[in-house]
Amino acid sequence: MSDFTHLLERLLPTTDLSMGSGLIARHNVRGLDFECLHLEQIDPLMSGNKVFKLLGHLQAWEESGRSSLISFGGRWSNHLHALAFAAQRLNIPVEAWVLGYPEQPLTPTLQDCIDAGMRIRFCGRDQYAMRYDKVWRTQLAVESDAWVIPEGGDGPEGWEGFGLLASLFEPYDEVWVAAGTGTTAQGIAEQLRSDQTLVVVNAVQDQGALEAQLKAASYLPEIRFAHQPENLRFGKLSPALRELIADADRAGLMLDPVYTVRLLAAWLMAQDTEPRRSLLVHSGGLQGRRGVSGLRYSTL
Repeated sequence: MSDFTHLLERLLPTTDLSMGSGLIARHNVRGLDFECLHLEQIDPLMSGNKVFKLLGHLQAWEESGRSSLISFGGRWSNHLHALAFAAQRLNIPVEAWVLGYPEQPLTPTLQDCIDAGMRIRFCGRDQYAMRYDKVWRTQLAVESDAWVIPEGGDGPEGWEGFGLLASLFEPYDEVWVAAGTGTTAQGIAEQLRSDQTLVVVNAVQDQGALEAQLKAASYLPEIRFAHQPENLRFGKLSPALRELIADADRAGLMLDPVYTVRLLAAWLMAQDTEPRRSLLVHSGGLQGRRGVSGLRYSTL
């Protein structure tokens, strides 16, 4: 495993990632008990899985000798939000390519990014679609003298930081995680044993692409994709999911409206089967609650 000690000392100087740190807590929602790894509690500004996806990229930036960072995301991007504050703490110039137009009102997420020193470059759909092209990203890196981080912190560098959490997964039969790009799922899969199962709740309708990718990768643990109560577009919040967020809020568990609410919904749906000791990974993203009317958010 890569040594991220020097980066963690600057990014998260007071964070304890040991088993006894209190990051794992037991909750009861709708009469069912479960344990949750609260990555959203590690830092008020770089919470959740995002910092772990950034560690490998930040180390790669150091080793590359490039002068800055570039990445991509939407107007409510949790990834860009965490990257802006990471770059601020490490004093790295950073630019974000964002789908949208300068005339649009800034979201609270983008305003936070700008306040942290991130430069925002708005682009149309055709230009934004280039973010998937590896050749184009390589050319952009050379022309901009930057380390280019794929959307969401994707890529092998984005998996490396999850080795820091390996000991927290050891006692569990199953580890449940929500997925967008799948970077976190892949990073966790690298840390699990052959007698464990990684259960993935995909928040993206990708026609099975991520499932095929993970199952073809020959990880040690069993990889299983969970059924979900509703077949919803990415970011869509149904009345049933809103109700689950409210129930979880009353139980003292704050969920984000894109990933963790779907994670809990899928886990609750699966509990008519034989119970196993499960750990649900809270991947953060709570700042995104500001984009949904009626959801409180008070972490910042």
